[in-house]
Amino acid sequence: MNNIPSSIEAEESLLGAMLQNPQAISISISKISSNDFYSERNKLLYESILEMHSRNIEVNAETALRYLKENGLFEKVFQNDEAYLMRIIDGTPFHQNARYYSEIIAEKSLLRDLITVSQDIQKSAFEAKDNETREIVDLAEKKIFEVTQRRLDNDFIHIRDLLYEALTTIESRKKHKGTVTGVPSGFIGLDKVTHGFQPSDLIILAARPSVGKTSFALNIVEYVLTNAETINFGIGFFSLEMSRMQLVERLIASKARISLGRIRTGDLEKNEWAKLGQTFNSLAQSNLLIDDASQLTIMEIRGKARQMKYKFAEMNKVRDKDKPPVDLKLIIVDYLQLIHSTTGARKNGTREQEIAEISRGLKALAKELNVPVIALAQLSRAVEQRQDKPRLSDLRESGSIEQDADIVMFLHRQRPNREDKDEEVIDSKTNQVEVILAKHRNGAIIDGLPLNFIAEQTRFENIFNNNSDIYNN
Repeated sequence: MNNIPSSIEAEESLLGAMLQNPQAISISISKISSNDFYSERNKLLYESILEMHSRNIEVNAETALRYLKENGLFEKVFQNDEAYLMRIIDGTPFHQNARYYSEIIAEKSLLRDLITVSQDIQKSAFEAKDNETREIVDLAEKKIFEVTQRRLDNDFIHIRDLLYEALTTIESRKKHKGTVTGVPSGFIGLDKVTHGFQPSDLIILAARPSVGKTSFALNIVEYVLTNAETINFGIGFFSLEMSRMQLVERLIASKARISLGRIRTGDLEKNEWAKLGQTFNSLAQSNLLIDDASQLTIMEIRGKARQMKYKFAEMNKVRDKDKPPVDLKLIIVDYLQLIHSTTGARKNGTREQEIAEISRGLKALAKELNVPVIALAQLSRAVEQRQDKPRLSDLRESGSIEQDADIVMFLHRQRPNREDKDEEVIDSKTNQVEVILAKHRNGAIIDGLPLNFIAEQTRFENIFNNNSDIYNN
């Protein structure tokens, strides 16, 4: 007997239950498929029972025996074991345990899939050519992720339960006057149009240097982490430009509403130290994972994002049971043009082809993990030369980015006499910045949503304009 994960006893017990009660058939259909069976004869009998059930043939020992003979399956199933059918029926004292038997079969099948994937990974590793290491690592992580994400619980749900859940959701929206169905940004006008960032969407946030892309992204992070309705949302932040400490200091400055310059010098007033303590307590409970590696490829980002999802799952094991489970709900990448493509693309293609690979990879990541991915991007100098609002064509290497993105947002601020700088300018002025929704695959666009940018706190704030349709219900 080999050591391959399997349970012939569970397979035969399930089949015995199915031959005695049609409810067991319905349960098994919602839990497993024929490919989950290890024994070939059990698999054939399972497929035969399902076929009979689909034809409205009453399923029992007698009708199953007749079906197997009429379809030339008798020898393959019985294999000179004439007592096979009656044995599996007699060996199933409680057909009510069909769910339990199905779960065992599914678990053993999952383990076999892991073994198969591991062997495929090993074969790929042995046969890998030069410069293919990262591709093999990405393939391995993806295969393992696909297997481990397979759902073992696939129950149907009655519409009355769905109606109750829908009513609860509608009542909650009325109570909070909200229309957000995805991940909220915290910017009211933007959320009214997008209804939040939706799962599997790729969102491009673009601007010229020093306008506030990173600050805008961190403000979204701050809102999601501290908003009561999204307190269990996990966020993964990839910072290819700034260090993790720079990001944290900006997050603290915005949350505490303290000047970033004062935080960097430590020259704080007594009341500011109190604000700092409150901010630390709030952020320490949040679900944010930061990666500040500066030389990441798109494959490495995808691999690390999967690891972040695993990390949040592990955190749930030690989380208080009265708290909702945490899951990865948003990924932010700062910024797109700093991501490296694969070695092959760099050697054999143009920069436009590299960016195309990267944008496709980010969209694939959003779909694979079913979360919105916000990627920051640089605009070309053309927008400043025109002294006009940004256009989609102003995206650097814009073709593929524009095509792959579900949403393209621009931050725009008129700065007639200021040279570009590599870092955002921090001063004491409050600047007005416009958010332009230039592309929205599933909704309306915005020509200009005004926000206040408090530069010294790296913080954007809503401007409530009663004359604007964006703010009106």
